[in-house]
Amino acid sequence: MESVNLVKSYSYMDPTNYPNPEKFNPSRWNNHNAKVGTFLPFGAGSRHCPGSDLAKIEISIFLHYFLNNYKLEIVNPECPMTCLPSSKPIDNCLARVIKI
Repeated sequence: MESVNLVKSYSYMDPTNYPNPEKFNPSRWNNHNAKVGTFLPFGAGSRHCPGSDLAKIEISIFLHYFLNNYKLEIVNPECPMTCLPSSKPIDNCLARVIKI
């Protein structure tokens, strides 16, 4: 039986998938729509990361405590909506975080 393995780092460093892949730019994810199969943070198949469930639980716990201890206040409640490609506020729903 033959198999083909994908080295994810090649996909992540491909400029056709991610412009300027060598440059640290966290804001690249603000309006990014990844092509199917180009972003697999936990891998897939028999090589799936065994820690992925733990990471998801940690995120859930963080959100629980964050939402119980902080209040989100919309900065511009009168912001107009856009409908295409999906319905969302034009300013991406900017919010202020306030400790309760």
